[in-house]
Amino acid sequence: MIGRLLWNDIRHHKLMSFTTILFMAASAMLISLAAVLFTGLLGSVDHLMTKAQSPDYLQMHTGAVELEKIEDFAADQPEIEQWQVMPFLNLENNVLELGEKSLSDSTQDNGLCVQGEKFDYLLGLDDELPVVKTGEVYVPICYRSQYDLCVGDQMQIGSHTLTIAGFIRDSQMNSMLASSKRFLVDQLDYERLKTQGEEEYLIEFLLHEGTDTDAFAAKYGEAQLYANGPAITKPLIKMMNALSDGIMILVILLVAIVVLLISLLCIRFIVAIGMEQDKKEVGMLKAVGIGNESIVQLYFSKYLLLSGCGAVIGMIGAIILEAPLSGKLKEMYGTSSNALFSSIVSIFSCLLVEGMILFFIRHRLKKIERMTALEALLSAKTQGEKAEAGKFLCAW
Repeated sequence: MIGRLLWNDIRHHKLMSFTTILFMAASAMLISLAAVLFTGLLGSVDHLMTKAQSPDYLQMHTGAVELEKIEDFAADQPEIEQWQVMPFLNLENNVLELGEKSLSDSTQDNGLCVQGEKFDYLLGLDDELPVVKTGEVYVPICYRSQYDLCVGDQMQIGSHTLTIAGFIRDSQMNSMLASSKRFLVDQLDYERLKTQGEEEYLIEFLLHEGTDTDAFAAKYGEAQLYANGPAITKPLIKMMNALSDGIMILVILLVAIVVLLISLLCIRFIVAIGMEQDKKEVGMLKAVGIGNESIVQLYFSKYLLLSGCGAVIGMIGAIILEAPLSGKLKEMYGTSSNALFSSIVSIFSCLLVEGMILFFIRHRLKKIERMTALEALLSAKTQGEKAEAGKFLCAW
């Protein structure tokens, strides 16, 4: 019986029902999309940093380095699990070409490096360590689309030519917010090309779990070791990775909030119009002894049904849009390690939005409880007389 009443009411108010579903679906879709993209981004960044074993503390230094001093410092710090010094050959951008496109207009500090011996690995697109041969180079993945590169293209460094054998993900310099980009070559090519640039060093430390990186940074500073360059901690690396591609997600979230507010405003008017049109029916239900709670529940059931339809449509829309929008994130950081969690968060976000809308509607329907049967019938009669008068005047 209730189902028939709901269906007849929806058929009688097709436009209002469709508009309500549309607003509910749009709000749910955008909020769910932002949630699944954000959790997916964090999962991908965590997966990349774990797989690459990102350093907990990194000190860049320009100038000579004596490994014995760093070794003595590391021996006195029990929180250090491993340490290494990675050379980085900083190149002038005006001598670099990728696929016949010059990097002279690049704002990045581009340079060559070899694979890390103990940690801070540069990973291929299959999450494995690439095997670099002499004469080959692996290019940061962010440059693939920017310079329209393919495997087999050439990289020119002054008068030297290297063949692009693949692309790499760099857990600490992957983000465009990072000021440097590393190209992976083998040891022989690195030594051969040393004259093309200025050598810097990345002094890296992998700390035991639970170590306070800020306290360790203070100890490193007190030791007055090599510090001719910026120092970076693991939380900062993670934040740069998340912020670089999280701006798009933030924009989607802001749009979703605006759409939700607009939806609440429009649904408020839709509910008000529906209640005005149904005053006669409400008065008749009250007149035959049906309680206020039952009447409110009957109307709320209709919006609950519409909300369910909106939630399903919104989730389907979020799934359709997620694939193209997350394509760049997956290219830059790989697949997420918490796909199931992302799905759960997306569903929860959708239900939360629909719950907010239904709570708002339930609050608006309380107006029925304050309305007496006589007021509802008289108001409906007055509206009917006004409508007849309007028709008469129009005909006249």
